[in-house]
Amino acid sequence: MSQPLRPVLVVMVWQGRERFQRCLASIDKATAHFSRIVLSITATPDSADLALAHEFAESHPGVEVICTGKELPTMQHQTFWVDYLERTGTTPDDWIYWLAYDDEVRVRGIERIIDADGSWPLQQGTAYFGPWAMRHEAADRVLWDESGEHLQSWTSFPLNGPLRLPVGTWIGRQLAQPTYMQMSGSLAQFACYLSLRDARPRKDGPMRIEMSIAAAPPNIWVEEFPAPISIIYGRSNSDRASYGSAARKEDFHLVAWLGRHALEHPEAIVPLTKAAAEVGWHHLLRWTRGAPLPAEDWATRDLVEP
Repeated sequence: MSQPLRPVLVVMVWQGRERFQRCLASIDKATAHFSRIVLSITATPDSADLALAHEFAESHPGVEVICTGKELPTMQHQTFWVDYLERTGTTPDDWIYWLAYDDEVRVRGIERIIDADGSWPLQQGTAYFGPWAMRHEAADRVLWDESGEHLQSWTSFPLNGPLRLPVGTWIGRQLAQPTYMQMSGSLAQFACYLSLRDARPRKDGPMRIEMSIAAAPPNIWVEEFPAPISIIYGRSNSDRASYGSAARKEDFHLVAWLGRHALEHPEAIVPLTKAAAEVGWHHLLRWTRGAPLPAEDWATRDLVEP
């Protein structure tokens, strides 16, 4: 009898403290839905986050705790856990559920999408992004919300359109009219992370990582689940309004990455070329007339329970 298809949960932790505790509390309710749980800490060996991770692992046999030994930038931290998974038997076809330390697993959403034997509905050649259940908290206060208040469901897909798009079409839409995107709570095959680690030019920063993972060589499609499988916390000190200027610093890598994707998947050339032309036009208007670049469109679906 074959084993249910379940992803590896990888949690990236940096100065998480109480927000990491909140994340662990959500994982506590969801351990049966993952084939492995890896808590990757970037910190010194005496950090509070590492102590929290070991305490959690002691009460949850099988949870794996790894630590960089010093604080690393995001992409170096990602390479650290990718190397670890590769050494410990993860195959390119295995699936990774990527979660940030300050977000939560949404068990209700997972239980809605899995089948009777606990298998996730994951198809090769597809990356899964969203929707995301959203909460907002102040930068100086950690929100432990047990009120049961319904949450907005944010999406990067057309509100009245399909939930499955070719990679080139989905990225083209994002470049022409940015929407909310979030790596936390996404699912992609491990091959995507191996490719991002090994390909050149090397990716230096985390911005645009969603597009880079979506455009990794294995992928043809991007899909949204019928319900959010993660709860994302937004704070004023990580305001998405600053995403545009910061993300554009990563555009050199993205252009090279999309060119590689188009060579492997020629059907993506037209939507990507169209989007690139629109983006170029917007930049030209900005440089010559001072026109603003397109604002991020925060599109929401129905309210959902936590």
